Amino acid sequence: MRHKERCRRCAAESRLALGEREASLSLSLWNDGAMSVYMRAVLADWHEPPFEELATFIAETSPFQVQAADSRGWAEFEALNQQGNTVLAVDLWTEADACEEFEELEEFLDDLDGPAQAREAVRAHLRAASAVVGMQVLMSAYDESVAAANAIIDFLEQRERVLTQIDTVGWYDGPELLLKELD
Repeated sequence: MRHKERCRRCAAESRLALGEREASLSLSLWNDGAMSVYMRAVLADWHEPPFEELATFIAETSPFQVQAADSRGWAEFEALNQQGNTVLAVDLWTEADACEEFEELEEFLDDLDGPAQAREAVRAHLRAASAVVGMQVLMSAYDESVAAANAIIDFLEQRERVLTQIDTVGWYDGPELLLKELD
């Protein structure tokens, strides 16, 4: 109930922010014209770690680097391959911006295959969540894009209470598949 009340209070602000975000994404160089697939890390607690910690982790554990768009840090950044090409577009949504995303993700839970207990655990997680890191997989660089997203998820999963949602696959708690998209 707390989640629904919070979302009702921020609904108008969320719609405005969503419109701005959609306009920004439609003009983005990240949009290569193909259908987008997203990977999302949904965090129950978001205590914004320094962006530099993510950058260091990615540089030390993968062949990628992360770069903030216009010095926006966590709000909007991209992962680059060793040639300096963008392979993944990433946005952080919190508070009002995240409400609509949580509601949309919750809406589709009943369409997934898996035990009722897992479905309710994901639903409870979404209702308590405070942030979502959305990663747009670029179809033109699919393998690198997924690898970069996995590196970012590895960083985020060092914190407690993080679930991952992957379009066309399902919901994960670490390596465990909780709910699966229907074939």
